[in-house]
Amino acid sequence: MTELYLKYNPYIVETEMKIDGELVAPPNRLADWKNERLQIWIEDLMPVVEEICNDDEYVIDFYGTALDYNDLEVCVDEYCKKHDDIKVNLRFTESAGTQDRMKELIELFDDMQKNCPFEDLTTEQVRENFNSAVGSEFEVSVIATMSSGKSTLINAFLGKELMPSKNEACTATIAKIKDIDGMDHFTGEYRDKDNHLLGSYEDLTLENMNEMNNNPETAFIDIKGDISNIDSKGVKLVLVDTPGPNNSRTEEHKNHTYRVIKEKTKPMVLYVLNATQLQTNDDKELLTAVSDAMRVGGKQSKDRFLFAVNKVDLFDPDKESVEGAINNVKNYLDKFGIKNPNIFPTSAELAKVIRMKKNDQPLTSAQKRTLRDYDFFIEEDQLHLSEQATLSSANKRKIEEMLTKARNSGDGEDEALIHTGIPAVELAIDEYLKKYAYTAKVKTAVDTFKKKVEEKDMHAKMLKAIHNDEQARCNINAQLKVVSQQLADGKSAAQFSRKIEKLDMTHEAEKQIKKLRAKVSAALMREDTKDVLTTLEVQQILMRLDKKVRDIQSDVKTELENIIEDVIVENAKLIMEEYKEQVHLLITSGDLETQEFEAGKGICFLEKEVPNAQEIIDKYKFNEQYDTGQKEWVKNTAKKWYKPWTWFQESGWYLTVYADREMVKYSDVYDDFVQPVIKNFNENLERAKKTAQEEAERFKGFFINELNVLNTALERKVKETEVLTRDQDIINRKLEEEKIKVKWLETFMQRLDRILEI
Repeated sequence: MTELYLKYNPYIVETEMKIDGELVAPPNRLADWKNERLQIWIEDLMPVVEEICNDDEYVIDFYGTALDYNDLEVCVDEYCKKHDDIKVNLRFTESAGTQDRMKELIELFDDMQKNCPFEDLTTEQVRENFNSAVGSEFEVSVIATMSSGKSTLINAFLGKELMPSKNEACTATIAKIKDIDGMDHFTGEYRDKDNHLLGSYEDLTLENMNEMNNNPETAFIDIKGDISNIDSKGVKLVLVDTPGPNNSRTEEHKNHTYRVIKEKTKPMVLYVLNATQLQTNDDKELLTAVSDAMRVGGKQSKDRFLFAVNKVDLFDPDKESVEGAINNVKNYLDKFGIKNPNIFPTSAELAKVIRMKKNDQPLTSAQKRTLRDYDFFIEEDQLHLSEQATLSSANKRKIEEMLTKARNSGDGEDEALIHTGIPAVELAIDEYLKKYAYTAKVKTAVDTFKKKVEEKDMHAKMLKAIHNDEQARCNINAQLKVVSQQLADGKSAAQFSRKIEKLDMTHEAEKQIKKLRAKVSAALMREDTKDVLTTLEVQQILMRLDKKVRDIQSDVKTELENIIEDVIVENAKLIMEEYKEQVHLLITSGDLETQEFEAGKGICFLEKEVPNAQEIIDKYKFNEQYDTGQKEWVKNTAKKWYKPWTWFQESGWYLTVYADREMVKYSDVYDDFVQPVIKNFNENLERAKKTAQEEAERFKGFFINELNVLNTALERKVKETEVLTRDQDIINRKLEEEKIKVKWLETFMQRLDRILEI
């Protein structure tokens, strides 16, 4: 029996692993995951462990949070179901520690700003970075096609009829609802596409929302209020009501939808499906993009997509079961490569009406009739929707507790509300916020100042270590002189600059653009049909093709944005790693033997001066906005039946009906339609390739200039430390002067470690 010990800290994203008591270290594959988020590798854990250990029985002892253990439990269970010859016994020890880390972190940072003896830890830049990290928002985007009940579902979350739901076409803008705990009303303001304020409402109503939506100038609506049914403690939740891809008022709105799906920071996406109207063409391109996004980034990429299957209560239970409807959805999503989706059957309308009543909101006659039938959800077992949702074991227990409480209190409306499935969706969102958004936010906030504090700590430890060690002081001083001379010569910097100039930063971009070109070609292939068709038949085929082209344009545009960004981000990381290696070689070069600082002898603490890649990227700004969503292929010619690209111009929305059933050779029309489309896509792809190359070259120039700044800073630090270590008297005076500083630093580091420990 093999024993595997796992200790995972989600706040510092660090894993400690032991196999049979021995610490896992490189080159073991498990060691590669040490600083990776658990959800990135957890699905690969058992295959790799079995490959390494080649055993048929394991004990896995996990120390960490309950949320992370639940992921381990699910993955191990799924693996064992597929490999019945493997037995795994799981043991769990829940980590201790503060429950409100963000509050303690803010208090600690405030204390640092007031009492810190180091001036460079209290700069405006440090404060801005920390406040930005703490104030960051987490978006949950609600996406759907027409008539799915998306607005009704959002209103169910709010407990108030605020989003227009009588006609999905009303929601043609991007509306953001920011959760402000304690507010007893909602406020709203609306802006045009250039972000100019058009107006605002202090006590927002449905009528106000209709007014804003009906204004053709409105592009964005910002709402503030209390989303009381989702616990977003420590995270600033923002619900985003996104227009459907065929209902966007602008091309940018459609691009926004695809951008959310592909976003690398992994915002949450709630995809609303109409249980009574699956198999619509409107979903096809969007779900293909969702499928692609779910395949990259491990379990978190799957967790962030929730599929709310709305209107399941509209089926006749005597003819079709909810279970059958859910299976239909699974089969439908499977066609797009979406495996094991997180499905949540819902009845948003009943949930909305129950909450409206509880919030003393006026009800229409139709809503009162809906409310009168709430007991149907209690009596009909298959309408116990929350119990059929894809929930973690912890959330299933919470649903059971909620039901027990409602039944014990005799509150039938509360019990029916739980059965609508909306509380299950809210629990899943809450769990994602706690598991991913909150831990990431804590880590980002800590990172804004931790490295600078560590630099001070290592410097103080170096002084203390050589205080009574004359030989160590002389060694460090001599080595610093060598480094100082090498920096002054500038040979190392010049050599590295030449290395940067030779970097091929666009190889990966070219590979990705090639894949996109193939994707476009595959999407625009001719339909398999007979060649000679009626005019109406050709028109219908080309209308479908026209829709596909418009969807692909947004898909390709957002993909190109990611590719161009990756050229900078990925290569910035590469360059920074190269530079860190250069600094390491510089510091550890020469005849003197250096040791890691932990031994109290080396000067490797100077390497902490090197910024990370993101610090460099944050300084770098793009000069231009690259847009590939052009419509150059639409020709402005006189309307003719055999030129379908003219059908959709302002005066051409009506299809011509021919009484004599004229026939058309489809291949000719298809070629005439598709060739300019493909030509335009290829031109844009080439433009993107050129833009990626230009941005890469511009970043090289930018970084070479930054290199001079970095080298100057390192040279200054080396000289300061060299002077400090010249003789024992200087060290004695410095230690005496910094006694208070060192004491503060030791206490601060201990407090910081306590916040991040588990």
